[in-house]
Amino acid sequence: MKNKIDQLKLILTLILSLLSVIFVVINTGNVAINFGLFKLNLPLIIILVLMLIIGVLIGWFWGSNGHNHDKNN
Repeated sequence: MKNKIDQLKLILTLILSLLSVIFVVINTGNVAINFGLFKLNLPLIIILVLMLIIGVLIGWFWGSNGHNHDKNN
């Protein structure tokens, strides 16, 4: 049963990854980001890729934290 759940998670991850890549590639215009003290003009693709990387890292850290917690109990 666990193997099927792992396969389903992998398939969903691949689908979401593909959709994310398509979304990032389509949105390439420049955007202004105002940090209060300074303002940056960057291509939207850079912002989206950075946010995607940050999201993956948060998910990885959050997932690995929960995984280690289960091993200890």
